[in-house]
Amino acid sequence: MAHRLKAASLAGGHGDRPLLGKNIALLRARPPEAQLPVLHRAALDLGAHVAHVRLGPPIEPNGIQFRGLSQMLGRLYDAIDCSSLSPAEVRQIERHAGVPVFDDLESADHPARAMADLMTLREHGCTPAPNTQIAFLGDPLSRRAENFFELARAAGIRLRQFDPSGTTDKAEFLVDALDADHWMLHAPSGPIDAAECSENHRFVLQAMLLAATNGG
Repeated sequence: MAHRLKAASLAGGHGDRPLLGKNIALLRARPPEAQLPVLHRAALDLGAHVAHVRLGPPIEPNGIQFRGLSQMLGRLYDAIDCSSLSPAEVRQIERHAGVPVFDDLESADHPARAMADLMTLREHGCTPAPNTQIAFLGDPLSRRAENFFELARAAGIRLRQFDPSGTTDKAEFLVDALDADHWMLHAPSGPIDAAECSENHRFVLQAMLLAATNGG
């Protein structure tokens, strides 16, 4: 779905707004920044109305007050994204809101980010083949890395830990994750522009919103 959304965007298909009339809440601990976050832009491009809902003082997740808040959010919004909440709080909102609830879609730890990384590499020729493999440089135990490894293996692409002291095939794909906050992807032709990775992240987020709200 993300590939189709990107193809339509590149073809100039900006008239289709499948989430027109939908309301999406972004639960945040702080007010929105001047620059719109990627999830906000992704939802707006699909026609949705996006509201930043600032969280107040902590409420006991299992209490009646929290349940009432969750039910109210479910009546007001068609989908909710939670940031800076504990897993228990997110589960309770999901239980009582009755609408799709996401646990920080924009986070680097969310599978959406790893999916965008893999989508970018695939567009540069990293498709399942006997000699195709991805070398990984960085912490393989980070949540983003674990998500990436799982998705790549599910796609039939081999991975290996990159040894910077050794030599590597120049035709190999490389994920440089030494800076955990800013991964660099490399194709045989050279480094891939970070802006391209960011754009693919937006299309993956759009695909997830559409799938969750039956807008796709």
